[in-house]
Amino acid sequence: MQNQVTIAMCNRVGEEGDVTFAGRSVVVDSYGNVISEADGQERLIIADIDLSQTAVARKRRPFLGLRRPEWYALM
Repeated sequence: MQNQVTIAMCNRVGEEGDVTFAGRSVVVDSYGNVISEADGQERLIIADIDLSQTAVARKRRPFLGLRRPEWYALM
């Protein structure tokens, strides 16, 4: 939720060698709400994304104002 961006995360399903891929692809909105999610089966997920929601989320929760850019040079 603190990132205040919409995220689409994809994961494959199945096995390759000794690795098992769980699926569970997901789309999360600017408030951290899951708006579309796949299960452990191969699926196509579709989500309607309101891009203006990011601007509204950043105004309602101004976390970016808490950054300390003067510390970035130390990294």
